Amino acid sequence: MKLFLSQEHEERARIEIIPMIDIMFFLLVVFIFISLSLIKLNAMSLNLPKASARPMTIKTRMVDIAIEKDGTLFFKGAPVSRADLRKNLESLPKGPDVKYEVIVSGDRKTRLQRLVDVLDLVNMEGFSNLAIRTDKEGDP
Repeated sequence: MKLFLSQEHEERARIEIIPMIDIMFFLLVVFIFISLSLIKLNAMSLNLPKASARPMTIKTRMVDIAIEKDGTLFFKGAPVSRADLRKNLESLPKGPDVKYEVIVSGDRKTRLQRLVDVLDLVNMEGFSNLAIRTDKEGDP
């Protein structure tokens, strides 16, 4: 019994998808937060003792050693012999709160044996944090 509508204007039912997507995202977020709150952490809860001392800070100091292509050694910019390099490394202050980062810079034409000698000397003096300075590929 359609009095006012003709068959041409008959409307079909539509399902709106956007509000349904919003509700699904909301439910997903709620389930994620609930599941995260139910996970037990594998940490022990401890009642730690109090201390009045300040926390230890480890100072990292850089030591720069350079080798020219003729084999000349430089320690902190000053030319040194192998024996002087050993004395300079021995004279550096040591302690539990001091850490050294030894960076060896060598000319590209330096003999590999000279570089290995310096790295061996530094390692024998007890320095374990060693690095070799290089340039990026393509830099002059």
